[in-house]
Amino acid sequence: MLAILTTGMRAAQYDYLVFTLTDGTTKTVAASNLTISFSDGNLIAASGSETLATLSLAQLTQMEFSTDDPTGITTLSTNTLTTDEATAIYDMNGRQIPTGTSLKNGMYIVKTKSRTVKVYIR
Repeated sequence: MLAILTTGMRAAQYDYLVFTLTDGTTKTVAASNLTISFSDGNLIAASGSETLATLSLAQLTQMEFSTDDPTGITTLSTNTLTTDEATAIYDMNGRQIPTGTSLKNGMYIVKTKSRTVKVYIR
C-alpha cells in the first residue's frame, strides 16, 4: 500500500513565490533558482547574486507558491514579436525605454496594439 501511495505523489512545479504583507499588498518573485535567507528581522529572496525582495518578517503574513503569473502578462514561447510592433517597452522597474534604444540583457515588458508580453533578452 505504501508503494501505491508514493507512486501517485510527485512534487509540483511552481513558477512563483507570493508574499502577502500585513497591509494586504503582495510581492511576487520567480521561484526559479530562488534562495531565501534571514537577516536582521528580514526575509531576503534572491536569485544568484540578485536580491529580488527584502521583506520585514514582522510585516509578512503569508507565503505561498503559485503556478499562475500574478501580473497577467504572457511570456512569449517563441521569438514572434518584432520591434516594429512595440508601442512601448518598459524595464522591470516600470521605466519606459526610449524608442530606438538598444536593449541590454534582461527582462522587459513590451506593449503592442493587441497584447502585452514579458520578454527576456539574452
